[in-house]
Amino acid sequence: MLRVAEPRDAEAIGVIRVAAWRAAYQKFMPKDFLAGLNPEQNLAELKERLLVQSPDFNLSVAEAQREVVAFSIVGKPRYKTMAGAIELWALNVLPEYWRVGIGSSLVERAISDTSVAGFGQIELWCIDGNAPAQKAYEKHGFSQSGQIRASSQLTGHMLRELHYVKRL
Repeated sequence: MLRVAEPRDAEAIGVIRVAAWRAAYQKFMPKDFLAGLNPEQNLAELKERLLVQSPDFNLSVAEAQREVVAFSIVGKPRYKTMAGAIELWALNVLPEYWRVGIGSSLVERAISDTSVAGFGQIELWCIDGNAPAQKAYEKHGFSQSGQIRASSQLTGHMLRELHYVKRL
């Protein structure tokens, strides 16, 4: 079941983020960075943001057996882009729920919600070499724009990301 996230979901979202990153990004991020991830980081801020959602910030969750097992965040683009665009900031699924369609359902919801809200394009950044994620986004009609960014700001280790777009 998919639904809009509520403040009570913040702790689960933190746990999902850490578990998903530790499983998916072992080849891309330093082990000490992944080991130091804290599921409780920024929970107060997240709870506040979940009180008032809008087309500029929307967090959805997926439940399985009444437990939150995945989330997606769609928001105002964090980087310079075309007018009328929105960004899929995050898509995180507990590893034990990978490849069962939950992530796809969240991507489809993000596409549908942003289209209904009148956005002309949804975009995202994906770690270069994260083949499962790249294939999943391409399956949903995203294509690489050719933009690449590289930064060590997040992890202290250079991370290359590819820009994907889908016209709505």
